Amino acid sequence: MTSNEHRSIESATARERLTEFYTEFNHVVTNHSDVDEFAAVLRDDVRWTDVTTGNRSDRTYAGIDDVLENVVLTPSKQADHLQALPERFTDAGDTVVVEGAYVGTVDGRNFDIAFAHVFDLTDGMIEACRAFRDTALEQRVFDA
Repeated sequence: MTSNEHRSIESATARERLTEFYTEFNHVVTNHSDVDEFAAVLRDDVRWTDVTTGNRSDRTYAGIDDVLENVVLTPSKQADHLQALPERFTDAGDTVVVEGAYVGTVDGRNFDIAFAHVFDLTDGMIEACRAFRDTALEQRVFDA
């Protein structure tokens, strides 16, 4: 049997790097530690845009410290427990779409909020992410 050389094949490097990103995200939100390991998968000039809420210019975080504070630490303070669970990776070379869910508890109530993250990678490092999620459900969970 010969392989189809023209078929799109997911890059193990991209999937491994993003799996590492979610693992480190979950460690940081759970323990507020392992920040250096989390930062190790990001480029220094990383940009994270929260596409589904408000003015995008107000929701674009630039640099490791800004991403860490606004994407990881602030949400972890809003929930009793929070984890990001990637469920599906779609690789398009230097761009990878990850579908998954944020799960956890707030005031003893469980939540499960779907997300889609569109990552741009350069040399195996996360350069940018455009994040989409169900903000109406998120508001019901966190504002209840």
